[in-house]
Amino acid sequence: MFFTASAVGRTSGSEPTPNDVDVERRLVAEEAKLDLLNGKLLSLDRELATLVQKQTTLLGGLHKLDVQIRVASGKLDLLKLQLKRAYRNIDENLKRIQVLEGEIDYLKPYLSSRAVSLYKLGRLSYLRLLLSVEEPSELTRAFRYISRLAQTDGAKMRQFLEDEIALRKIKAELLVQTERMLATRNQLETTTANLKSRRDSRETLLEEVAARQEMAGTLAFELEGAREKLGKLVRSLELGEAVDAYTVHLTMRVFAGEIGWPVKGELDGRFGTQLHPRFKTVTVRNGIEIEAPAGTSINSVYEGDVVFASWFEGYGKLLIVRHPGGVHSLYGYLADFRVEENDWVEKGTTVGWVGDTGSFTGAKLYFELRVDGKPVDPEGWLDPTRSLARAN
Repeated sequence: MFFTASAVGRTSGSEPTPNDVDVERRLVAEEAKLDLLNGKLLSLDRELATLVQKQTTLLGGLHKLDVQIRVASGKLDLLKLQLKRAYRNIDENLKRIQVLEGEIDYLKPYLSSRAVSLYKLGRLSYLRLLLSVEEPSELTRAFRYISRLAQTDGAKMRQFLEDEIALRKIKAELLVQTERMLATRNQLETTTANLKSRRDSRETLLEEVAARQEMAGTLAFELEGAREKLGKLVRSLELGEAVDAYTVHLTMRVFAGEIGWPVKGELDGRFGTQLHPRFKTVTVRNGIEIEAPAGTSINSVYEGDVVFASWFEGYGKLLIVRHPGGVHSLYGYLADFRVEENDWVEKGTTVGWVGDTGSFTGAKLYFELRVDGKPVDPEGWLDPTRSLARAN
């Protein structure tokens, strides 16, 4: 049985197998992920370009390093997907080459023997075969046989030539794919080294802040400025609050002291004035910090509208949810968002994941509650029986 070059893979017109469908689904999923990563990278590159022009501050420096890490990490994910696709395409072409070479190896002996036979008969080989029939009664049968033989010879020769052309084309394509794959691997190695360098720089900055008194003082000053800006943001969001005349929601104030915690973890920092244990610098914390492993799910403490989901200096990736009754909940240091601005979230909905963006002390959640625009101690609102651990 012979297969033409076009028949390599699934036979034309046949029903797709479950494996074919699974491969197609994975390809579509990879394409969607590639598009998403490309979009995120474009956004991050624009954000990085604006940061280069900003005045250098500790918070700004941390922001810039965090964005650079996200850019490098995103490019790394993109390159890994591209490399995975390149390996798959190379593997598919190697299999096609194997099939075509098998077909060509099968046809060569047949065509070689037929060529020798036809050469011996001369230019009018098929006619001479017909004329060699001695019995007139056998002429019709001989004619049919020789016609079929000529058609078979022609078909196999055409198949041989088509396979040769297809083989040359696939080998050329394989060469290009291999060169691209090697280039992608080089980019992957460069990006991996760049990502490590950015992370090392971030760690060095955090160590310097922890070790040098003047930097700790500068950080306290900058954090105070960030808190003031955050207060202005929440007040501006309050002014834009819309009232839904057709839906009645219970005010969040009714459930003060009974609300579930946004994340499972250890309470690492409390609301109020904080004194640096070493440098004695004073900072004011308008929320609490809950230490949890990076990637831990964060839940909305109550139903409401997502009114802010973006980077905010001093708080990293910050999410703000507006709840009925003039209450806002704020979630900072996030690794990423699960929801977008203008989304409505129910109580307990996963809104993001724990990260260390904007944090000088590792992965944790910064959680804040504001009532009528003013910060309140979240511990007075959260159910004390649901926290896993408490700070001293």
